[in-house]
Amino acid sequence: MLRRLSIPIALAAVLLIGCEDTFSPKAPYQERIVVFSVLDPSAPYQVVRLESTYDAELSSPDDPVAQREITEAEVEVTGDDDRFVFRDTLITLGDGSQKKVWVNYDLEPSEGTAYTLKVNVPGFKEITARTTVPSRSYVRLQTMLGGVRMAAVENTAYPPSAWYFRMWIVGTKIEGGQEVEVRREVPVRYDEEAGQWLYTDPSRQTSVVFSSFNMERTWSELRSIDGVPGTEVVGTAYSLDVYVYSYYKLVRGFDDPVSVRQDRPDISNVRNGVGIFGAIYPDSARARYSSLINQ
Repeated sequence: MLRRLSIPIALAAVLLIGCEDTFSPKAPYQERIVVFSVLDPSAPYQVVRLESTYDAELSSPDDPVAQREITEAEVEVTGDDDRFVFRDTLITLGDGSQKKVWVNYDLEPSEGTAYTLKVNVPGFKEITARTTVPSRSYVRLQTMLGGVRMAAVENTAYPPSAWYFRMWIVGTKIEGGQEVEVRREVPVRYDEEAGQWLYTDPSRQTSVVFSSFNMERTWSELRSIDGVPGTEVVGTAYSLDVYVYSYYKLVRGFDDPVSVRQDRPDISNVRNGVGIFGAIYPDSARARYSSLINQ
């Protein structure tokens, strides 16, 4: 009988000792620099945004303990034999507040060029990241039965990881004595359950079809709401590198609407930090509305 009791008693003793230890599901915290920069040849300037990670209490939503604003950094991007130094600049955000970012007006990203980002923040290791600008999509607008197909060329010198197609119906009006372009985006379908129109998303599909019905509806809204007759169709295809597309997919979560993502993985191609340094390349095509849609 004593032998039978010895094992349970020993286990109980271990459990009692274990109960004296404090347990916390919270992992040790280490501050890191967060980098976000997407090179865009169509942008008037290139931007690098820097943040710091922060510790948080175990609550929902997370209650930040403290977050340090990054005010001092050396930022540069090199490509081929060129070196571009970024200067800190205050920009105004949508809510009216100001944010310090790092900007360069001379860098004009070119397709097929590999760019390396270097960031030095006092007290941290040098942060580096690298990306190659994908080729433009050479987008085409093609009339087909029931709509218009927007397509990209697949076999390019520097194939993108994905494409993001968007279509607008555009027209012009005079404001303040000057001609101003007004546009409305064409949706791809209507979600009956959600009760709203849905627009395109980045994907690996090399084309998307916009129905004649949706294009005509958008044309009517442009005329009735904005008071502008639609005269042209503008289609833009953004070539996305693997880092931008991966960032989009991970942040968005699974495509399955009934799935719930429990983990929050680090989204990063940044060495000694977190974040992304990616590139896109937009390409547009224009056509007369009347040449695509017969009314």
